[in-house]
Amino acid sequence: MKITYFKDCKTIEEAKRLYHKLAVKHHPDFGGNLEIMQQINAEYDIVAKQLANIHESADGKSYTTQTENTEIPSDFRDIINSIIHFKGVNIELIGRWIWLTGNTYSYKEHIKKLGFSYASQKKAWYWHTAEDSTANRKHMSLEQIKEKYGCTAFQTSQRLCIA
Repeated sequence: MKITYFKDCKTIEEAKRLYHKLAVKHHPDFGGNLEIMQQINAEYDIVAKQLANIHESADGKSYTTQTENTEIPSDFRDIINSIIHFKGVNIELIGRWIWLTGNTYSYKEHIKKLGFSYASQKKAWYWHTAEDSTANRKHMSLEQIKEKYGCTAFQTSQRLCIA
């Protein structure tokens, strides 16, 4: 399969950000084309496996990890496709984690079923894979986390990138 949508992605974080933008634009529920979305999904699965251990630091530099990434590309893809319908919810890709803020209360049960956890001090929901878990117990605000790992934000009610 020829990679067209993700050909310029150098890190897994770039691929995830681009996947979210493409899903918002081409998802059939938002008037997009099913065939295009299927092609995007297939390409993402291939590229995500290729870039699984190539990451992006907060300053934009890429680095490679030796640890085997067990995240299945469909995990991330399924989470994004499940939450892009939430009106008034802000989706933020911070490093390799997904954070949700905004009007999350009405979607609370669905968010829990997707495997998100709630950070009460940050007043935000977060999702990550097991290997992205951290033993760091420093109390950082969400803004400090964004500064450290970089952030791309999307607002579902407008379905446009705001960052």
